[in-house]
Amino acid sequence: MNQIPYCDSNGVVSVTVQLQHASNVFLVDQQNFNAYRSGQSFRYIGGFYDHTPIQLRANGVGRWYLIIDNGSGEQFSYRWN
Repeated sequence: MNQIPYCDSNGVVSVTVQLQHASNVFLVDQQNFNAYRSGQSFRYIGGFYDHTPIQLRANGVGRWYLIIDNGSGEQFSYRWN
């Protein structure tokens, strides 16, 4: 698995993602990231996108992870706002 981008938040986290291919894009907190990694169901902000750019925003203190799943390699760019 490639390195998963993450950001530590003091309350609000937002990210802008540029995709090269249609992808599932998930922004998850630490608890849901752990569930994702272990193959369990997890809650996320995001979904399936076939356009770009994507802007996601979440409220919550702690570490947030950006998961991009497109099945053809992780070709994307992102910027934490």
